[in-house]
Amino acid sequence: MGGTTDRGSGIAASLAVEPLHRLFGRCHRDELLPLAALVGVAHRGVGLDLLARNVARATRRLARHGLLSALFGGGDGPDWLTVLRDLTGNPRLGFDEIPEAEVAVVRRARTESWAPLSTEARAELWQQLGMGGTPPDSGEEAMAQAESSLGRAFGYVLTQAHKQLTTSKGVPVFLLVLLPFAFCLHPILILSIVVGANRALRSDRPRLVAMVMHVARLRQIVLRRITVGFVGSPSTGKDAGIRAMFGIDSGNISPVAGSTTTVKIQQVPGATALYVVNTPGLGDVVQSVTDEAKQVLSHIDVYVYVVNAEGGVQARERADYKACRGSGKPVLALVNKIDLLRPRDKEKYLADAREKLGAPPGDFLAVAFDPMPELSAGPIGLEAVREWLVRALVSLDKDPTELPLLAAVPEAAPS
Repeated sequence: MGGTTDRGSGIAASLAVEPLHRLFGRCHRDELLPLAALVGVAHRGVGLDLLARNVARATRRLARHGLLSALFGGGDGPDWLTVLRDLTGNPRLGFDEIPEAEVAVVRRARTESWAPLSTEARAELWQQLGMGGTPPDSGEEAMAQAESSLGRAFGYVLTQAHKQLTTSKGVPVFLLVLLPFAFCLHPILILSIVVGANRALRSDRPRLVAMVMHVARLRQIVLRRITVGFVGSPSTGKDAGIRAMFGIDSGNISPVAGSTTTVKIQQVPGATALYVVNTPGLGDVVQSVTDEAKQVLSHIDVYVYVVNAEGGVQARERADYKACRGSGKPVLALVNKIDLLRPRDKEKYLADAREKLGAPPGDFLAVAFDPMPELSAGPIGLEAVREWLVRALVSLDKDPTELPLLAAVPEAAPS
């Protein structure tokens, strides 16, 4: 069960204690649709908050055990901890162990379903787990190898792989039809119907496991996947910032205006699920990119808006920054290339830029990602940016340990 979380009872516990609808409400709407389909919840025209509540209610109701509870029990069914205690056979399972227990259920399901898979399906799942070579014949061996190789990323990768999960046919209809009339019949017949239907419900384990697999997938997304969007006009230094912060060299660091004209999406090497998006703006660009890029843009967790210190804040930049703020996500405004400002002009320029953008003081920093060598030995202000990112991610219940160490470049003190 390793790789699910290594932060004790912090964020993982907060995600566990919250009701399912709170967890679902932290997802993006499109991510919730497969579970909605599994539990039979309509989604057309339904907003995220109501959809999250409806899916949570249906999930818990379908997780009930026993005919009388399913048909006559009130409320929304058992709490999620009770469901997991039953599935794992651990009556002492605690709230802070829920993420780990969900991954354990998924691991066991993958182990049990491994042998019946075709060679092609087994190879596909093995590839989705990020594993190379020929997959083992044993499901237990396959899971052990994947866990050993993936380490702390195991829980996330396992729950995201092979999302077409098993459903079941549910309770035989004839049993439900007979039940209203059963009380007019002989007690033995009543007992037979109840016992038979109860067994039918308990045989619905594949659907219950499938629900846990969906919930585990969503919880791992909420906890671990992080998408940082770098937004700004061309030649503001977004590529240099991504290189300095995450060690990704796009080969596109250029002083020529317009060198970045498309949306770029990159996964940070060595991270479980940390993505960086580089986009020149949120206006015309969003209308021209692919559907896949639009989906990624809609999944950005935090924005880093970059302004060039060599020029004033333009109307287009104010509009793009306002669009980022309008998303409801944390937004950090950065004035880059401050090494090029005269010391006597710096304070006045920064005050003017912050006022024009309308940026809160705590969400506004000055940096130099790629300063002139004769002016600075290394990037300026990186640590302050990273500290802001950590605070923003914690506020979103994300795991900030997903952020890599800053690139191994000596950082100069702000001048």
